[in-house]
Amino acid sequence: MNKNLGFRDFGVDVLVKLGGSLLADLDRARELGETLSRLAATHRVVVFPGGGPIDNYIEEVDRTLHFPPDIHHQLCARAQDQTGLMFSTLCPGSRVFSRPVEVSPIIEEGRVAVMLPMEQIIGLDVFERSWVITSDSMAAWFARFFGARRFAVLTDVPGIRRPEDEDGGYLESLSTTDAGAMGRTSIDECLPPFLEANGMSCTILNGQDHLSVENWMQGRPAPGTTVHPVGAGN
Repeated sequence: MNKNLGFRDFGVDVLVKLGGSLLADLDRARELGETLSRLAATHRVVVFPGGGPIDNYIEEVDRTLHFPPDIHHQLCARAQDQTGLMFSTLCPGSRVFSRPVEVSPIIEEGRVAVMLPMEQIIGLDVFERSWVITSDSMAAWFARFFGARRFAVLTDVPGIRRPEDEDGGYLESLSTTDAGAMGRTSIDECLPPFLEANGMSCTILNGQDHLSVENWMQGRPAPGTTVHPVGAGN
């Protein structure tokens, strides 16, 4: 039952932010895509892409050309669309979408819905034109918008570890306050306060380990770091 009376429930179970770095190993990216496609039969999945290699190139060129903030913003948003299009080819049966109205028909068919976010990022204009916010926090905003029951950031490391513990293991759980005090880690520094303000949790997982992603989606233990609002515990 939709708890928000009068507001539409998009029916999204899981929104995962796909770190663009995951496209560096296409074989593992394909394994991830195949895993998400298989799980989409029982979990309604939306993939929100990061900028990936194209975004890295934009940042490299910016060091010389110093793009105006609006141009940089639009370039990076278009890079996210490119990552989404590329990943969709590795995710059997998936469909891409740009407008929220297109989501429900895709996930109701048991397919992965891969977002091409450029149109909404630019059109909605809710994100600052700055280096401080990245696709991590943008993905969280859309997870909240779609009412996703669970939210994860898939990157190339299995979570967050404290800066002083370079040789130590990754944390299993972290409050938004503690994560925010650490600044930018494997997530951007805008994400912890956004999670806190909206009562959301986020799990950071190694997207190169498709079994970890599958276990997390199935509610089983998986190596990763869950960032939770203060007082929410694990």
